[in-house]
Order: sequence, then C-alpha cells, then structure tokens
Amino acid sequence: MAKSGVAFSSFSMPNAVYRVSAVALIFWSIFHFFSSFISPSLITNEEAQAKARVELAHKIETAELGRDGFKTLSKDYFRDFYGAEECGLSSTDLYNPHINADGTLTRPYCANKQKLLDALSGGGRIGFNSPFHPLDCEYRWFDPEEICMILDRFDAVIFIGEQRMTSHVYAAFNSLLRKNLAWGGLKNWELNEQLRQRCRCESQYTNPQCGGGSVGVSDHYVVDSTEILDAKEEGLKLGAPYVCNRVFHGLVTINSEPVAAGTLEDIDDILVTYHKTAKPVPVILQQGLAHGFNWDKTTKVMDAILRQVEKREPNPNHRPFLWLGPTSAGHLKPPGVIIEQGNNALHHFTVELGKRAKDRGLDVLNLFNLTLQADSYDGTMYGQEVSLTTAMMIINWLSRVESL
Repeated sequence: MAKSGVAFSSFSMPNAVYRVSAVALIFWSIFHFFSSFISPSLITNEEAQAKARVELAHKIETAELGRDGFKTLSKDYFRDFYGAEECGLSSTDLYNPHINADGTLTRPYCANKQKLLDALSGGGRIGFNSPFHPLDCEYRWFDPEEICMILDRFDAVIFIGEQRMTSHVYAAFNSLLRKNLAWGGLKNWELNEQLRQRCRCESQYTNPQCGGGSVGVSDHYVVDSTEILDAKEEGLKLGAPYVCNRVFHGLVTINSEPVAAGTLEDIDDILVTYHKTAKPVPVILQQGLAHGFNWDKTTKVMDAILRQVEKREPNPNHRPFLWLGPTSAGHLKPPGVIIEQGNNALHHFTVELGKRAKDRGLDVLNLFNLTLQADSYDGTMYGQEVSLTTAMMIINWLSRVESL
C-alpha cells in the first residue's frame, strides 16, 4: 500500500503534470499525422462549399474595379507575356466578363458560331475605352497553347486585306502567338537599336517607321509565319519565336480594284503549297478603306477573292470565309473625308456589305461597335488594345469553324 500511495502521490506532483501533457501531445501528433492520409472525401460537401464561399467572398471583396465598374475577377492572360508590364497592359483591360456575386458568369458562353458573331458584332462598351462586352453571351480569351490547338485543325489560315487596316490585326495575332506585347508583330531582327526602342508597345501600331503604315513608309511587320521559322533557322536574334509553328498563317495585302494579278497569284501559291489535306483553310477578308468605302468596288474585290479561292477549293466547307467589317470613325477623322468616311457612311457600309457577304455564304464579324467608344490615334486607325481584341475575336471564330 505504501508503494501504491507513493505512486499515486508522485502523479500529484507538478512534474507529473508535465509528463502527462507530454504523453497527450505525442498521442495528438500521432493522430494528426495519420489523419493527414485520410481521404479528403471525408470532408463533407457542406464544409467544402462553405470554404469555397469564404474564399470567393474574399476574392470579390479584394478584387479591384475595372474601368467599366465591374469587379476584375478574370485572370490576366498576359501575365507571362514579354512587355506586359512595360506596355502597362493586362488582358483584364480588354476582357472582363460580368461576374455574379458567387463568381459564376452572369451570362453563358455563346452557344454556337452564329450567336458568337452576332454577340461580338452587336456588343459595346460601358464607358470610353472600357472593356468590350458582347451583346447577349460571352466569348472566350484563349491561352497561346489553346490557340495552337485551334490552329492545328487547319491546313493554313489566310488574312487578306488592306495594309493599314488588316496588318494591325495580323500583327496582334502574331503577338498572341509569340507571347510578346512589346514587339510581337514585328520582325525585330531587322530593327536597329534606335528603332527597337522606338517601335515598342503601342508604337508598333501607331509609328509609321515601325510597320503597317501607308504606302512609302517602312514596313517591319511579320508577313507570314515562315519568316519567323526562317529567321530562327538562320540563327538570327529572333527573341520571341512562336509558341507553335506547325500551321502556316500569313497576310496578303490588297489595295486596289480590280485586284492585281500578282495578289491573286499569292493567294493561289498559299493554297497550292499548304492545302494538302481535307482540313479547311479559313480566310479572313477585310476591305473598304482603300476604296473609300464604296459598296460596289468593295463587292468586286470580295467576289474576285472568292473566285480565286474556289478555283483551288470548290468545297465551301473546306474554305470558310469571315468578312471583317470596318472600324468606326474617331473624333480625329480629317474634315476632308468626314462625309465619305464618317460614322453615318460607315454604318451604312457595314450593314450593306454585311448583307452582301452573307448572300455569298461568308460569316460576318463587324467591328463598328467594338471601336465606337475606343480611342483612335488618327480618326481612322486603332492601336494595340483594339487590335489584340479583334485578333482574339477572330480566334473565337476559328474555334467554332468545323474541321476534321
């Protein structure tokens, strides 16, 4: 009994308390060590939803307001693009879909190609230079890797249009595929150090020394995807190759009516060289500025291009066409052309040529609403933000074109 009493008494002493605590701590650690391997399915659905609601509430609470007043919750697709910080550009400045309080889209993604084109053509901005919103449904912004998968569905992609207008869109298309906002549309290996600094970000679109300007000025824009591949093979300081370069894409410029024979031959050469399978060859066609937005002259150009492509590819399913409508007129539009190229004339041109394009089986994407509340640096042309948005809209169309 004495030993028993001593033993009991020893547990009553202060140091015994520490021993008990140590034992309890060991058992607690062992329990949590093994519980960490327990399947997460033991966490109830209610608990998971509650956790998600807390995280979403924090995300919404801390999100910054975009320029249109909506919470900026969409990711920045430019976050790892070269020049994004230097150019001061985030994709959320251009693409910021409406979000409900629970984080879901206010509107669904467009269900099919026609609804997509109608929504993009009929949308608008909530405030000058704010992100563009489609009309009734949402379009997508794709990562460069996703753009590559879209392009893999085709034999080639051809941009056909005027040097000043369509070259900007194709430059932005190249910037997305090169993940380069600073000079992604340019043949940077041609530029000396002075031009390399001068032709960065917005300036690659607005400075006539850089590219895409009127006739008689320097043009350092990439014309087709082979130029990037050739420069890499020649060991030039390319700086930014494509994320993928498996499918040819290029720009054929047209600035006259009737269409020059050499231009038609360029289109034919692309089809002969690259259209080797049953995969489609999408064509993006834009005309108007070079012809003073004359309805009949522009229609003749449209018909000439259609006839040329049909010679090589009679199946309309293998040669999808997108008619790209003109941009609106900015407030700096020169007074001498405001009657012929002001917004009243441009609106009528947009409607009439859209009808004529649809009568010929072309899809139609109008850019009038996209640019109506956007800044134009000369009243006619638009810069990097509009060009990147237009390029992504075209990629959305490409994603809906049927293919093998």
